[in-house]
Amino acid sequence: MSNPGVLEEKLLDRGCCGILFSGGYDSEVLLRFAVEVLGASSILSLTADTELLAGFYREHIRSVTGELGVEPLLVPLNLLSIEKFAVNSDRRCYVCKNELFTRLKAEAVSRGCKTVMDGSSTDDLNEYRPGLAAAAETGIVHPFIEAGMSRKDISEKGTFLGIREEDHPSDSCLATRIPHRERITSELLRLIEKMEAPLRSSVKGRFRVRIGTGRLLVNFSAVDEKLVGEHLEQLKRIAEESGYGIQLDQLNR
Repeated sequence: MSNPGVLEEKLLDRGCCGILFSGGYDSEVLLRFAVEVLGASSILSLTADTELLAGFYREHIRSVTGELGVEPLLVPLNLLSIEKFAVNSDRRCYVCKNELFTRLKAEAVSRGCKTVMDGSSTDDLNEYRPGLAAAAETGIVHPFIEAGMSRKDISEKGTFLGIREEDHPSDSCLATRIPHRERITSELLRLIEKMEAPLRSSVKGRFRVRIGTGRLLVNFSAVDEKLVGEHLEQLKRIAEESGYGIQLDQLNR
């Protein structure tokens, strides 16, 4: 059962908090609420600055932290130098999160902040989330889960804080666009970001460009059909310059 009052208690109990801020909705709600409860001076905004982080989110992180008066700590991390990650096995997400959490936790501790939190919700407990195992091993705290809060509860908290979930479509890191067992390279990540960048700030639904065999699959929600159509020639040109065709794939959700 959700008990949002527990969320405030957990934050107050821990004092200085490092918040893992990906630029996504759930972590932004946590960051904004933590600042409201503890004050900006007691908060560290922690982000792994990797090639998996699209420029749109890097700028959004700087914008939000600037508004809140929190210093954005974007910690460089070269995941592609880690062979277990680059080979893109089924353990890709675990390897990534373990490395990310370890590095960011060390950064927080070096600045005198022993508690690091993320925006995981109770819904994540019912899904395959390798990151939760990595979080347990590295001591990352899940205050929303401790408070019994689902994504719906987080959305309600976000609305109260003045941020609407519908303005933050569901998304994931750029590596999720590359099929398992196809090697993750800088070239592929840059191509994916180049394809997504023209629409990322305007899409209202789920949107991603995935690597297929000889083509790029443009996944988009029905609400963005017109927007994709308006950018179609630009997307084709970007793909063709890298030797790919494109295939439009409208999602059912």
